[in-house]
This record gives sequence, structure tokens and C-alpha cells, in this order.
Amino acid sequence: KVSRNQPFIVTGGRDGDVRVWDLKSRELVSHLKEHTLQVTSVSIFDDDAHCLTGSKDKSILCWDLRQEKRVASLRQRMGAVNGVALCRDQMQVVSVGSDKRLTMWEMRYSDPLTSHDIGGEAFAVEYSTAGDMIATGGKDQLVRVWAASGAPALAQGLGHSGSIRSLAFSPDDRQLVTVGDDGGVFVWNIYS
Repeated sequence: KVSRNQPFIVTGGRDGDVRVWDLKSRELVSHLKEHTLQVTSVSIFDDDAHCLTGSKDKSILCWDLRQEKRVASLRQRMGAVNGVALCRDQMQVVSVGSDKRLTMWEMRYSDPLTSHDIGGEAFAVEYSTAGDMIATGGKDQLVRVWAASGAPALAQGLGHSGSIRSLAFSPDDRQLVTVGDDGGVFVWNIYS
């Protein structure tokens, strides 16, 4: 992920390492190691001083990038964490994974707030710009849009012929872009 206001990116590796890179010098600035399996998702806070990482080791870690240390940890009971997204309030987190669930977390509590069956393994999750919708996509090739409360699904669409790996809302939340293993890039219109 690329920071919003600072010249750095944060990457996650197969070995569980989280690395912070300076964009100008292309040098490694920080190396954070606490995940035991592949890092599958990175989300940077608006302050550019913290980030979230999700991993196949079932954990979601919050990092203080300036202090170079973990400041919070969430642990999923079953299955890998494939994707994490940070709500606009910067306190709530949503995750998806091999447990086939959409899970809502509050950073201050170790147990999930809610968890909903989404019918298949998801690889991507994202909050809308306004924070009132959540989109998911995954192995079943379906893109789903949920109310921010997590249930019920507001809409779903099928277009990809491979797993959906990434998605993003447009700034006005009227469109959703999905990218899949099939090489396809789809733009979905969202009507509210």
C-alpha cells in the first residue's frame, strides 16, 4: 500500500515480514516481523503513522510505523485472513478469509463485534468512501455489496471467470472496480 501524504509504501511478504520502503531513495526504512505466515493484506491509516496487516496465520496486527512496533493484535479463530479494510473512523476493521465470513472488529477489543457467513472464501474487502457499504470478492467469482453492519447483502454480481483478488470504490461510491485472476477489470455501477 502507498501512503497518502508521506513518500513511503508498506509491503507484506510470503515469509510474514512487513517492510516499509522510502519511495524516493527506494531503501528499506523498517522491517517488522511478527506474522508467522504470508501477509495477505495491508491497510494504512489516514495518519500515515499506523498500518494494519492481515495474514494466513489468522492474525490482524496494527503497527506503529514510527515506533516500529506492534500496538494491537486481533486473532481470528479459524482460517487465514485474506483481506482487511479499515473503516473511516479508523477504529473499526472488517476482515474476510478462508473461514468464509465477513468479520467486524473494534481495534480495542480482541473478540469480533459480529461475523456473517458470506457463502465462500473471500480474498478482497473494502469499505465505501462514505463508510456505509462494504464490498467483498473472492473464490466464488461473485462481488457482493453489504450494508456496513454486515448483513444482509445489498447486491451481488457475477462477471469474472476467476477469483476476485482486489476491489475499490470510486470516490463518490457510485462505482466499484474489481480485478480477478481471469485478467478482467470490471466496473460495477452502484445505485442507492
